[in-house]
Amino acid sequence: MKKKYITLLLFLVVVSFAFAQEKKCGAISPDFSEQSSVSETTQHQLQANEILLQEWISNPQNQINLREIITIPVVVHIVWKDESENISDLEIEAQIDGLTADFRKLNTNTNIIPESFRSLAVDTEIEFCLASIDPEGRETNGIIRRKTTITNIGTHFPNGKQAICYTDMGGSDGWNTDNYINIWVGQLQGSLLGRATMPGEVIDAEDGVFIDSDFFGFSCSLNNNFALGRTLTHEMGHFFNLFHVFGAANGCDTDDLVEDTPLQFDPHRGCPSYPQMSCGSEDMFMNFMDYTADDCVAMFTEGQKMRMLATLNLASLRHSLVDSPGCDLTKIPDLTLSADDVLLFPNPASDCVHIDLDLDNDLPIKMIIFNTIGQNIYASDIFVKDLRTFDLSPFSNGIYFIYFETKDQIASKKLIIDR
Repeated sequence: MKKKYITLLLFLVVVSFAFAQEKKCGAISPDFSEQSSVSETTQHQLQANEILLQEWISNPQNQINLREIITIPVVVHIVWKDESENISDLEIEAQIDGLTADFRKLNTNTNIIPESFRSLAVDTEIEFCLASIDPEGRETNGIIRRKTTITNIGTHFPNGKQAICYTDMGGSDGWNTDNYINIWVGQLQGSLLGRATMPGEVIDAEDGVFIDSDFFGFSCSLNNNFALGRTLTHEMGHFFNLFHVFGAANGCDTDDLVEDTPLQFDPHRGCPSYPQMSCGSEDMFMNFMDYTADDCVAMFTEGQKMRMLATLNLASLRHSLVDSPGCDLTKIPDLTLSADDVLLFPNPASDCVHIDLDLDNDLPIKMIIFNTIGQNIYASDIFVKDLRTFDLSPFSNGIYFIYFETKDQIASKKLIIDR
């Protein structure tokens, strides 16, 4: 095996307070130098957790192909200073749907996975819902909004506390981490996109995922490599005990402790051409756990799936999330198609529009675009869970009507293109 136990211990000892997806350097962001040292107690806890993970993964009884889908509730805390950071409910819903699409291998860009890695790409069988039941048993939409006066609230640590996690410090109190994943969205300092905590790494009040508001959700910016919401996919992988595919970086001696991801010397950025080689093999730069641009990452592997499932099956890690009452799974699936099921944003749009069909089935749907004189100018078959970014560059300014049709049902939305 390419993973060696001594490498494991050394790697865990130097792991930081949180994983960081940083555009200019390695996994440890200098913005968190005050938190970069890990206590001896925490080091021992991380090592003990890793031993449990490896034991679970190596047990043949856990190596099964068919499992029940695990649905995990999330609560999104929008902690905003400027109005532009107060992300809409629609964008939040689409981001969580996009997260599920990536974890279920329903992302539309799986065609970029090269043949050499295609057989390794898997459906993790993990889904996410915006919480519908809060900790007191009341109905909720799973979204909390707090206005703050603090700049870079997500990287503000007064008295060693993470301010974004506390309402009385200008942030938002997290929900019970036994039943919910807390996702905090707010300003992060410098070039940090997001970060996440590992099981047992921090106190419960600060356990979760942290995303800079500029990189949460979808945008059509041509100058943004992280415009498709996959910063959250990357960080959620960390939350479930995944390391970067390049390990500690700058070498071939440590990696991610996953058997089916090749050793990789360094992170990749942008959208590399295939193949890229290091450490004597092809790099899996299209993996969600590299630093590659959003439109050029597309897969988790079976080995990564097993690490995440181990995390969700071990009582000392995140097993309680599996039995959480936060998602109302008794709800009757919505099999009808109406205009309310069609999410388009932005609208008016300029460069692209994001399409999210909010239905609970996998029926094929025909999408047709008409102009104002009734001409059919586009038609394609899509699927309900096919969240997509639709390129508007071929269309001129004006008003269009997008029709979605399945069996005997039709829903339409008006789209305005205004550049």
